[in-house]
Amino acid sequence: MVCYEMEATQMSRGMLLLCLALALALTTTTALTIPNTSYPHHVSALHSPPMDGTFSVVKQRMLLDQADEDAFEKRDVEALLSFRNGITADPMQSLSNWTSTSSRNVCSWYGVWCRKHTRRVVAVILPQLGFEGTISPFIGNLSLLANLNLSSNSLMGRIPPQLGQLKALRVLDLKENHLLGSIPTSLANCTHLQWIRLSKNNLTGSIAKEFGGLTNLQHLRLSYNGLSGSIPNSLGKCTSLLDLVLGNNNLSGSIPPLSNCSDLSIIDLPHNSLTGGIPSELGRLEKLQSLGLHSNRLGSQIPAALGNCSSLEVLFLGDNLLTGNIPPELGNLKQLVQLSLYGSGNLTGSIPAEIGNCSNLVWLDVGCNQRMNGSLPLSISKLPLTTLSLIKNNFGGRIPEFISNLTQLTYLDLAINKYTGPIPNGIGNLSELTYLNLGGNSLTGTLKHFTRLTSLKKLKLSDNFFHGNLDMIYSSSMEVLSAHSNKFSGTLPASLANCKELQLLDFRRNNLKGELPWYLANFQKLRVLSLGYNEFHGIVPAWMVNLTNLQVLDLSNNRFDGRIFSNLENLKGFGVLGDPQLSGNTLYEEIPIVIKGKEYRVEYVLTSNTVLDLSSNHLSGQIPESIGNLSSLRLLNLSGNYFEGVIPASLGQIWTLEQLDLSKNELRGRIPEELSVLYLLAYLDLSSNSLCGQIPRGTQLQSFSAESFQKNPPCLCGEPLPNCSPKNNASVVPSALAKAKSIWTIIDENVSMIAVGLGFGIAFGGTTAVIIWWDRLWLCRRLLKMIRGFHGVVESQTCSWSLDYNPCFTFHSSTSTSTG
Repeated sequence: MVCYEMEATQMSRGMLLLCLALALALTTTTALTIPNTSYPHHVSALHSPPMDGTFSVVKQRMLLDQADEDAFEKRDVEALLSFRNGITADPMQSLSNWTSTSSRNVCSWYGVWCRKHTRRVVAVILPQLGFEGTISPFIGNLSLLANLNLSSNSLMGRIPPQLGQLKALRVLDLKENHLLGSIPTSLANCTHLQWIRLSKNNLTGSIAKEFGGLTNLQHLRLSYNGLSGSIPNSLGKCTSLLDLVLGNNNLSGSIPPLSNCSDLSIIDLPHNSLTGGIPSELGRLEKLQSLGLHSNRLGSQIPAALGNCSSLEVLFLGDNLLTGNIPPELGNLKQLVQLSLYGSGNLTGSIPAEIGNCSNLVWLDVGCNQRMNGSLPLSISKLPLTTLSLIKNNFGGRIPEFISNLTQLTYLDLAINKYTGPIPNGIGNLSELTYLNLGGNSLTGTLKHFTRLTSLKKLKLSDNFFHGNLDMIYSSSMEVLSAHSNKFSGTLPASLANCKELQLLDFRRNNLKGELPWYLANFQKLRVLSLGYNEFHGIVPAWMVNLTNLQVLDLSNNRFDGRIFSNLENLKGFGVLGDPQLSGNTLYEEIPIVIKGKEYRVEYVLTSNTVLDLSSNHLSGQIPESIGNLSSLRLLNLSGNYFEGVIPASLGQIWTLEQLDLSKNELRGRIPEELSVLYLLAYLDLSSNSLCGQIPRGTQLQSFSAESFQKNPPCLCGEPLPNCSPKNNASVVPSALAKAKSIWTIIDENVSMIAVGLGFGIAFGGTTAVIIWWDRLWLCRRLLKMIRGFHGVVESQTCSWSLDYNPCFTFHSSTSTSTG
């Protein structure tokens, strides 16, 4: 009875044989009679021949079954040891007790789980242990394995197709490794599979249509790989499916029919190349909580049927080719928390007032839909919004006053629209704001309404018509402050001194003046300092080298003078490419830089974007040799100053240099040979200097036009300028020797128009001076005669003059008068 009540799937082979043997024994015993009743009952029963034979069979079968069980257990151990041998790095020593000598204790091995009362392996769970190596194909011999979790390691190689032998497998989790190749089709044989998680690997190939036969599959997550081809329609047969996550691949084709998967709660297919429309039958999925189709090529209208997905909390459809208006039916989504239609292509019209019915909405992003216009509906003022982004649209008029009612806002982006006039008075009530972007509009007024925004981390006001001074209460946690291209005036305010977390400070193209304040030296995290096109003056302060994370410094088109500091090597942000302290910390901001004489906008400031622009000032002295230590510099512009001396040869050490502009200075001597190895150099301007000699022969320098070298003396020669003659070559001497020579030797070596001009100038100047002095001497004598005649001077007088810039006359007289 017991045997019939046991489930075969839960009963070992040995138990089954034992039950059969006992049943046979009971049947045999019932049919027998005991011939000799003189024996005690228990003795006759024990020594009955039929009973002896039956128990012998049972014992033999039990022994055979135990042998089989031992063989399976041994096979499990061998499979695990084979896996252990495939691991080439085990930094945490997690597999240290996985040895053949401890195989009798396999169930105590780290990460190994066994079935109760046996040593048969049913689970191997080893996530986040830093493993390196490959997955052994002998894992396929673990015939009772139900859970294999090797996620978040650094395993390489292919997924063994032998995993398809694991008929009992329910969970396969290999996410976040470095696995490559295709997903084995043989996994479709694991008909009990419920979880397949292979995200964040390097898998390629297509998704096998055979996976549609996995009717028990609940979770299919293959995102962040290189999978291609279409999503098989057969997945619509996986009626137990709860989530389908295939984002960040190279999948194409249309979205498969999924309406039969009525339990689906997550569909996440972003960052692929899916085409066609958004199926309206998705509106039948009443349990759907998250729908992510953004960053594809979907080209239909937004189906109104999506308003029937009553459980929907997240709806991301942006960055597609969608058309038409936003359907008002989306207002039926009472559970909706996040709605993003960012960059949806050709959406038109305005935001429907029904969106205000989504009473749980905290995230609304309709940015980058250039054809959307109108104004914000009043109904959204009732929403608990924390994020509102309308960037790059055609919304116009004044910013509505009711926006100050959204007191939970932490992120507000109204940039690049057509808003005009002053900002609302109540914007200062948004005390939770950490991000505010009003750039690229036609807003006016001052900063007086910003004084209560003490939580701001990023404030962007660029490309407007704001005026007045910059004095306001700045948050001590401010990281980005961008107000370029406005009409701000005055000096940098003292209230900025508390902003020691600043990473970007951009006041380019305003009317600011004064010297750079000392407190900037305390901004140790500053990576971008852009103050170009203002009226700052004074020297470039030496404390600038304290800004060791600086990677963009723009002081161009101001009135700075004096020399630049010599210890440039302290600017570590320019010196180490991909500094580990900066990498991974991408600063998102749009900054203007000048390349090839034109202004461009750089939107992502990375550790590789390094700019030093001191052009159009009054700086003088020599360019420090230490500039060569800025070894990751990409753009260097020192043009329009009074730099003298020679071009530092150390510039050749900056192999990352792409733009070099030293034009309109007083540089002399040869162009260093070291510049010819700057193979990334795309723009060079050495014009309007006093350079001389042969242009270094190198594949890069010869690729520039003559304009890069124009307005230098004729002694600068060589391709792309005319070829050098022996006279050109002889005319250049080493700078040290030139300093030792007399002025007459230098003139003699450079006999040309310079000598003629100098001689003519001396002759003309001397003649003019003699004429002027003679006239003054004549005038002096005439005055003496007049004075003598008028005063009756008896004694002789003398007249003397000085040869100063303005000659003066001094009269010395000794007179004797008669009183008679």
